[in-house]
Amino acid sequence: VVAWHTLHRDFELGTARSSSDPESVVKLGEFVVGASKEMDGAALAINEQRFAPNISHVVSAGEFGVSADGSVGEFLKFLPGISVDYVGGTANTISMDGVPSNYVPVTVGGFDLASTSSASTSRSTELLQVSIHNAARLEVSHSPTSESPAAALAGSINIVPRSAFERSKPLFTSSVYLMMRDNYRALGATEGPRKYATRKIQPGFDSPTSCP
Repeated sequence: VVAWHTLHRDFELGTARSSSDPESVVKLGEFVVGASKEMDGAALAINEQRFAPNISHVVSAGEFGVSADGSVGEFLKFLPGISVDYVGGTANTISMDGVPSNYVPVTVGGFDLASTSSASTSRSTELLQVSIHNAARLEVSHSPTSESPAAALAGSINIVPRSAFERSKPLFTSSVYLMMRDNYRALGATEGPRKYATRKIQPGFDSPTSCP
């Protein structure tokens, strides 16, 4: 380059072509886009809670591990503002923020849940016939919205059923457990409540299945 002069050079930028066929088309290798069909239950719950129009808690059904006997009440008792009423050692009804269970509607997929386990005529929803193994998420609404039922004075609870679209292949889970009372921890047979000795600790198992 000579001082005080401008030097022009033209360059063609491109990919290297075959020396035998300079006009050949350059082909890319195989490009595969993969996406996982299985969604994280906790991630779905967090996003649903973020965009909720009211104060609510959305928790994945597997957030606290295995629930004893598959009880929904045993799971909900860990959430703030929830009180569980027991009948015979089993979680039966739910109270929210001090409001009795008569004014806490429980729905499954947005549909009202009926109680058929007792002859009571109250509005209270009993959880004895509901299993958490069929639930994907639990939505606890602490402030009613315009579409909330009139009985939801403190809020409402909605159980979101499992969906086959959340998983890419069948899933089988099982659990084995022992249930006991505080005053009957003996593995052997003891006196009562019948005229002969009976075992107070009874084994149990759950084998829920979720498949597409």
